[in-house]
Amino acid sequence: MPLINNIICFSGDDNALIESKRQLDTFSHSDWGANELLPIRSKIRSFYRTEQRGICAYCKGDVSLRSASNAHVEHIAPKSLYLSFMFEPKNLCVICADCNEIKRNQEVMNEAVDTFSGNVNLYPRSSGAFKIVHPLFDNYDEHILKKGRVYIDRSAKGAFTIGACKLNRYFHEFGVDDEFVNDEELVGQMNEYIGSQSTLQKAGILNRLRDMLFNL
Repeated sequence: MPLINNIICFSGDDNALIESKRQLDTFSHSDWGANELLPIRSKIRSFYRTEQRGICAYCKGDVSLRSASNAHVEHIAPKSLYLSFMFEPKNLCVICADCNEIKRNQEVMNEAVDTFSGNVNLYPRSSGAFKIVHPLFDNYDEHILKKGRVYIDRSAKGAFTIGACKLNRYFHEFGVDDEFVNDEELVGQMNEYIGSQSTLQKAGILNRLRDMLFNL
C-alpha cells in the first residue's frame, strides 16, 4: 500500500489565494515562500504529516510532529521545474530535513513534461511517469528494502530514489548499523563495500548484501 492514500483538499479561500498568485506576471516558484501563503503551507504540512503518520516519504525516518524544521513540504516534481504543479495535491508530501536538502530540484520524471506550453497541465496519474518512488502511487517496500539505516534497491526506481536522496548517508558516514553488529558476514560485506574503490566490485557487494538482507 502506498504511504499516502488521501490528498489534501483546499478550501475556496485557499484556492482563491493560490489563483491570485498564479495570475501575477511575476509568478515563479519563489512565491512559495510568500508570507501570505504561510497558512496554506502550514495546512499542507499538517495534513501530510498526519497522513504519513510522521514518516518521511523517502527515507521512512521520522519527521517532526511539532516543528516545521524537520517536516518540510516536498514537491515531488520540483516546483522550480514544474511550476504548474506547485499546489497540486498529488505532488505534495512531507520529508525530513536531510532528504529535503539532498533531493532539492532533481528531475524525477521519466520524460520531462512541458507545463508551460498550455497543452500539458495535468499531473501524471500513474507510477510509470516517475523515476522516484512516489508516495501516492508506489508501494515503498516493492522498490526499497530498509533494514535499520541501510537501504537496498529492489528495482530501478528504488535505486534512483536511494541515489537521489542519498538514503545510505548514515551507512557511508558512520559505517555499519548497530542492528547488524552481531552478523559477522554482513559486517564484513558492509566494510568491504565502504573500502572498495571499484564500481564493479561495489555492485557485486551490493548484490550479495541484497541477498543476505532479504533472508534476515
